[in-house]
Order: sequence, then C-alpha cells, then structure tokens
Amino acid sequence: MKRQIEGVAEQILSYAEKEFMEKGFMDASLRDIAKYCKVSTSSIYTRFGDKAGLFEAVVSPVIDELNSWYTGKQEEFHQTNANIQVRDMFVYSDDKIYWFLDYIYDHISIFQLLTLKSEGTKYSSFINDFVDTDVKYTVKFIQTTGSDVISSGRITPELLHILSSALYAGIFETVMHNMSREDAHIHVKKLRRFFVCGWKDIFDNNDIK
Repeated sequence: MKRQIEGVAEQILSYAEKEFMEKGFMDASLRDIAKYCKVSTSSIYTRFGDKAGLFEAVVSPVIDELNSWYTGKQEEFHQTNANIQVRDMFVYSDDKIYWFLDYIYDHISIFQLLTLKSEGTKYSSFINDFVDTDVKYTVKFIQTTGSDVISSGRITPELLHILSSALYAGIFETVMHNMSREDAHIHVKKLRRFFVCGWKDIFDNNDIK
C-alpha cells in the first residue's frame, strides 16, 4: 500500500473548503483542487472517496460536534425532575441559544458552506436535524410534564414542526444575511423573545379562535 504523505490531506481539506465556498458543491472541481495541492485526483478519491466524501470531511467535524452538544443539552433537561422542567421550561435555554449562536460564528466559514453552498449534498437540509431533535424533545417534555397542550388541540404535531422550523431557520438567517456576531445576537435575542411569548400563550391555554 502506498504511504500517504503527511499533511497532504489537511492541505486538500483547506483548499477544498475554498473551492466549495467559491463555486458551491455542484460546480466545485476535484481536478482544480488536485492541481492546486499538487496531487493527483486519484489521491483525493483514495483519501475521501468522492466529491461528496470530501465535502463531508470538510464540514462534518463541525456540524457533528454541534449536533452532539445540542442533543446532549436536550437530554440533560429531559432527565431532570418534571416539576423542574415545568419551572425552567422558558429559561433553561437562555444561555444555551447564545452558545449555539457563538459556536456558529466561531466556525462561520463552515456554516456559510452549509447554508449557502451545500446543494447537492446530504447536508443541504442540515437544519432539519436540529428541528427533528427539538420536536422530539418537546414531545417528551409534554409527555413527562402531563401537559394537555397536544391532547387539547392547542398545538398539533404539524404546527410543532412548523414552529421549530421557523425558529432554527431564523437563527441561520444570520449566516445567510452575513450579519456580524453582534447583530446576530440582537437578532436572536428578539427572535427568542418572540417565540417564548408565543409558547407561553399556547401553554397557558390561550387558544386562538
């Protein structure tokens, strides 16, 4: 087996990120990446499988870490006593939503790739992963605390998904609109306030006629 030269994979990943950002996944060229890195296209295939595998290698360490952290925080809250969950339902995520946002901005180039340039990859709908996790744990919260918010019809599974999708799409709009970190914090603070008020209205049995 031919020994792989140390540092080449890192160089390929670094330039591939630039190529994907400039051209998008669909139009990015493995030939151009190989030429810039002074390697053969076959060496890229050997290391990463194909263009999709190369894109995954660029973005997966970042998005996988955020997904893991996010799921962990949801599970952490789920494991607390039901009475504590009711008490903290609107404050538990106060600091965590800003950690989530700061993580995005700490890895802004990767999230620009994911939000703007991932069409044609399995990551083009990456926001749905957060939505699915959010919906899953919201249903668990409702079941654990004995809330009648679903059984009464004040919210449906479809509306729950719509609301969660709107929240996370709104968060990632900060990337799409190229906001500064400071402006993104202001945007998300207002977005969070909007959704907290709406959720309080639903959980307080204020049905909309």
